[in-house]
Amino acid sequence: MSAQTAFIIFLALVALAVGVGLTRPARRAEDIAISKAMTAALAQEYPLNNCRIEVKAVDGVVILGGYAQEREQVRRAVELARAVQGVTSVDERVVIRSGH
Repeated sequence: MSAQTAFIIFLALVALAVGVGLTRPARRAEDIAISKAMTAALAQEYPLNNCRIEVKAVDGVVILGGYAQEREQVRRAVELARAVQGVTSVDERVVIRSGH
């Protein structure tokens, strides 16, 4: 590989890194909006229920954690998450705690 080719590849990689860096704040804002929408949807669905499902969004991926009493609550939380605009996938890590 010639020095000129290596330099062109280097410049392309720098341009790519800068481009990715510029899109991060927009993605972060979208993740915050996803988390807020999902938290509001869960609060409406389970206002006084004994479940605590926590929400985090990273690059459009919703991560659900915490606990619930029934598998149906978890299934519904995943369904709600998938319905939020901007969500690309859902990572469900909720633990079932019966009797609480």
